[in-house]
Amino acid sequence: MRKCSSFIVLILAALLIMKPFPAIAGEGGIRTLRFILVPERNIFRQEDKYRKLCDYLCSHLSPVKVLFEVAKSYEEVMSQMEDGRAQGGVLGSFLAVHGMEKHGFVPLVRPVWLSGDSYYRSYVFKKTGSGLTRDISTWKGKSIAMANRSTSAGFFFPMALVKTGGIDDPEAFFSKLFFTGSHDASIWMVAKGLADLGAAKNTVFDETMKIKPELSGQVEILYSGGHFPDDTVTVTREVPPSLQKKIIEAFLHMDATAEGREVLKRFGARRFISSPPADYVDVIKTVKAGGFDLSKLKVVDHTAR
Repeated sequence: MRKCSSFIVLILAALLIMKPFPAIAGEGGIRTLRFILVPERNIFRQEDKYRKLCDYLCSHLSPVKVLFEVAKSYEEVMSQMEDGRAQGGVLGSFLAVHGMEKHGFVPLVRPVWLSGDSYYRSYVFKKTGSGLTRDISTWKGKSIAMANRSTSAGFFFPMALVKTGGIDDPEAFFSKLFFTGSHDASIWMVAKGLADLGAAKNTVFDETMKIKPELSGQVEILYSGGHFPDDTVTVTREVPPSLQKKIIEAFLHMDATAEGREVLKRFGARRFISSPPADYVDVIKTVKAGGFDLSKLKVVDHTAR
């Protein structure tokens, strides 16, 4: 397998002003395809997860070079795709919808995990023994840890849950909203008693419990819901259709070869499937159920309210 420089972790603030790669060669004039990743879990685990996948794509899209980079924030993911520093991203369901609606991003494919599911859910959970129940009224005045305001599982689902439970202003209902930057950080905050409640992707929650089994007795799931397409490989409209087709084919045919199956095994997936816009209807419904106007939402980052 042809290998290429596969991963750069975006931590330094200087990268915020980095200029776009020159598009002077390769498919449709593009020499380098930079895919930006949402920081949904521990950066080093995320880096390891995508390394072999990046090498595989390099070998199948040559002479186009492929890079996967972990952004430092959700906001940075969108800004890099908007201004051309990145030509694609692996996006959560809300960011994918936001990008399609406002910037013409094109969703290509998403993984089918070993569980057989290509969608994820939101878990809303509490610190074990805290006395909080499924009765939402017991949550009044408590704190909640969530990854970011731009996540279906880590923000919009819990807000919709509270809103449909009869609370007019879900955000004011809580004493504090912690925005932790990643789903696993939200789980950790609740497990350690730093927040009363939390919300996170079920896939990250389940993965965290396997990696840190000592946490399993420290948190208790209260609600599970949502039907959101997971980790969508998305490109900007500047990527020509001919290159989009090659990217799709590389992913969809991965399970047909021994090389591809080994990459999938390392990635933790059975295969990749197409991810059309129609699959995101539950994201839009959840945003609206929380009392939000999709057309007015912006991708921003917060540490706490």
